[in-house]
Amino acid sequence: MKKYLRILRITIATIAFVTITCGFLNMSGGNPVSQMFLRTQFTPAMVSIFTGSALAFALIIILTLLFGRVYCSFLCPLGIFQDIVTRVSNIAKKKANGGKLPKQKWSKPHNVLRYTILVITAICLITGFTYPLALLDPYSNWGKIAGQIFGSIELAITNMLSGIFPSMFYVQDYVTVGIQAFIYSIFFLSVIILFSAAKGRLYCNTVCPVGSFLGLLSGFSLFKPVIDKEKCIKCNLCANSCKSNCINLETKEIDATRCVACYNCLTACKRGGVKFVPVWFKKRRQEDPFNRTIENKERRNALIAMGGFAAAVATRSFIYPKASYTGGSVVSAEGTPIMPPGARNLKAFKDACTACHACVAACPQNIIKPASFEYGIDGIMLPTINYSKNSCKYSCNTCTQVCPHGALEHISLEEKQHTRIALATYDPTTCVIVTDGARCGACSRRCPAKAIGMKENPMIPGQFLPQIDSALCIGCGACMNVCPALPKAITIQGVSIQTRTV
Repeated sequence: MKKYLRILRITIATIAFVTITCGFLNMSGGNPVSQMFLRTQFTPAMVSIFTGSALAFALIIILTLLFGRVYCSFLCPLGIFQDIVTRVSNIAKKKANGGKLPKQKWSKPHNVLRYTILVITAICLITGFTYPLALLDPYSNWGKIAGQIFGSIELAITNMLSGIFPSMFYVQDYVTVGIQAFIYSIFFLSVIILFSAAKGRLYCNTVCPVGSFLGLLSGFSLFKPVIDKEKCIKCNLCANSCKSNCINLETKEIDATRCVACYNCLTACKRGGVKFVPVWFKKRRQEDPFNRTIENKERRNALIAMGGFAAAVATRSFIYPKASYTGGSVVSAEGTPIMPPGARNLKAFKDACTACHACVAACPQNIIKPASFEYGIDGIMLPTINYSKNSCKYSCNTCTQVCPHGALEHISLEEKQHTRIALATYDPTTCVIVTDGARCGACSRRCPAKAIGMKENPMIPGQFLPQIDSALCIGCGACMNVCPALPKAITIQGVSIQTRTV
């Protein structure tokens, strides 16, 4: 049974890791299977509570209360990557140590640091400041790593192959790569590799707020790995296989708050001294007050965690009710970033988005990119639209469907076609009709919303100039994309509130 638990964990983790990673690459961004796995991630499931869905989050909590931190080992792509690095590192250590892994010992938990980070992140989340979570969340950071680093490598290989097999591959632009997001991804990946190579799941049990929260709950889980004190001879095999350094052989206890349910210790012990058993109904012996104290403390911590989270959800929902679209028109402002369709309004978008870049990877037009400073210092790496190479396809709503957070509302194609994400503005001084006397009208012909008409210039009979109907314009960028003038006679300005067109 112990062997099959570990095999099950490795199998599910492999499928989840590959599928989620592919979900952030151009070759399969927007794939339905990948999107299903994206919605199993803790942070998207948690943020979705504020945007209308609590099912995925409830399932993660139930699994944690039953089996401990299975999410961290089975589903979290960053956690699984750390396991891969640890495995490779251990192989290297064995070779350097004559075929034996150097002895690993129990390490004292950094509880002050881990819970301080958790509390600060929770306070920021309650007050509508999601950015710290975007910088620490394992899922969102893996999305940036996969999209910015692995995605760039994928594009480089594709572009190289396009020169060899032009009929099979085509050159793709690197517009979806943002310099700030790329640098941050390199930095974060380097830190994770160093942490996991040296200390296994140190990041998960010291910095990651998701790991800290689930750790509080797993301390009171139904099933736990438990050391049989009568069988244990302190051979250190279980401790040597532990990724979290959470097995204390002096007391023969396993710190359930740091255990990531990898089940390595179960198979490592040759005497059957480590078991994965239900502990809720296990009768405590009166002469063992130490265990009774630990159990009471774990129960209290789990209740505090759940109560604190419920209070946080209620507080944030009261302070920041779910934003919705509004009717009427909104005047665009120069410098306002263009948000992807479904963002509702700038405040709601920044409060819910954790910059996982699922929409960046899924966009078939490659117009969604990580922001630089378009949203301000607290919005670096959030997705924004860039029309320099392409426009937002009228018959596409992919980005609104793939967002696992609800930061982009899941709207139908018909709704998307009547959602104003920006506004087009016309400057006749650079228009080729005025400057060159050309008969153009390309913007009018290309506009899918029929928002641009050609109206005769009363000052010059026979000259027809574009006229934009702001009530119909959805800001898709098609007009700007085909405008032959340099600089463009038609430009697109973002709006702070996405509204419905008539």
